[in-house]
Amino acid sequence: MYKHLAKNNIPFDLEPEDIKRKISYFRYLNATNEEILNQIGLLMQHFSTLENRATILRECGFVESLNLLTLSKYITIARRRVKDLKVQRLIPQDLDMVAQIKKQFHAKIQASIESIKSDELPLQVLRDAFLNEFLRIRLKLSDDEIKKLWKTYSKIKHRSFSHTQRVLDILQHDYNFERDKIVSNLYLLYADPDNLLRYPEVIPSIAGVGIRDVMLKQPKLAMMQCDSIVKVLKLLRKHEINETEILNNSMILTFSPDTVSTRLKLLSQVKEFGILFNHPRFIKLITYQPKAAIRLNFLRQLNVRCASLNVLSGSSQNFEKYVREGCDKIKGKDACHYLNKIFDKQDNEAIKQLKRHPNWYHVPTVRMEDTFEYLKTEGFEPKDIYETIQILLYPKAQVERKLRKLLECRRRNEPHENFAFELSGVMPGKILSLCLYLIELDFHFTGDGVWPEEIQQSDATTNHFIEMPKTLSKEYKFGVKPHRLSGG
Repeated sequence: MYKHLAKNNIPFDLEPEDIKRKISYFRYLNATNEEILNQIGLLMQHFSTLENRATILRECGFVESLNLLTLSKYITIARRRVKDLKVQRLIPQDLDMVAQIKKQFHAKIQASIESIKSDELPLQVLRDAFLNEFLRIRLKLSDDEIKKLWKTYSKIKHRSFSHTQRVLDILQHDYNFERDKIVSNLYLLYADPDNLLRYPEVIPSIAGVGIRDVMLKQPKLAMMQCDSIVKVLKLLRKHEINETEILNNSMILTFSPDTVSTRLKLLSQVKEFGILFNHPRFIKLITYQPKAAIRLNFLRQLNVRCASLNVLSGSSQNFEKYVREGCDKIKGKDACHYLNKIFDKQDNEAIKQLKRHPNWYHVPTVRMEDTFEYLKTEGFEPKDIYETIQILLYPKAQVERKLRKLLECRRRNEPHENFAFELSGVMPGKILSLCLYLIELDFHFTGDGVWPEEIQQSDATTNHFIEMPKTLSKEYKFGVKPHRLSGG
């Protein structure tokens, strides 16, 4: 087999189950081992393509001549005139192709082609004429709509008549798609009818909404294999993403499981994204991960630190407005979500306490995370940190400097130089309060201690206007696409 695969430039990594399925179908077409090996290139074709082409040939009167050799030459055969196919004995000499094609439709279809002249036409031209007439009757398509259909979705011409009729029957009768819904999404004619029928059984509902209603909202799901969507749902549920959010952002279900898995991995490797895991709208970051990664990289070049989830994954207009305004602020909702997660809170009390600081909105949650994790490594419990929650606004380096001296004094039972009492009996929460006091003492209690040391800020309440760097690449509108963060 390796010899045959190599000779025909066929990759060795074909899926075994897919090969088995195709060989089983070849056997159904009465192919021998020798015929399969002679036409082994057919293994490269998608199974639905093979099945569809065989069905078309059968619909057009290819019976005794329907074999793997004929199947492999389908495109050439479709372009040949009917009379040439008869000369080659691929179809019977007395076959009336117009009558043969008419028999394939449930309704009476009368294309403007005379049977006498039909033999002079290529097979595909005949099929196109009948398919156009069928769509005019079934979907009430105008000539302009038909032209637009073939310009946009030309490959639908190569679907079998039975496939096209069956897909429309299922969409209209099983899924209650109106004519206008189908016409505005004519790619639906590509859908796999068997897959559509499996949906209600495999995925009855999402977030309590029936799959038929979900499909009406997001017609592209009809093009996805339901088994693939099951895998995507499993991945999202594993990361505790709310099903209601999945429903609100159903585009994510049209991604392959590998794409979703890769994006989740890439997002977890970036701190700014990682701390947003479990955010109710985190699914937007998965959906727009490549765009969010480019934007984050661009903002890093501008030293903008407080981009929200909405800024990173929202519309281009809102992102550009955010950059042009130059106001480096976090969103209260993002900070509230993060604080509720680390302190196991359900209300807005944590963010209310944080907002008592005048410069709270200039501190990115990723820096709060650094300080929080440092305090935990020093043995402070979340409840102790919550008592002095505003300490999370301060850079880890500043907190570490002041806290190290306080803890050293407590260990030695010595008074601190700024306090006239020993610290040995001071509770952890109060130690953090003293630490916060010492930091702000250096800044005369203005609140400016939240700024990183590299930023000299005279007025912390003023907006920070960002100068666009002259060296910024024009390859992308918002910066160079970062290879490590882009994802697939």
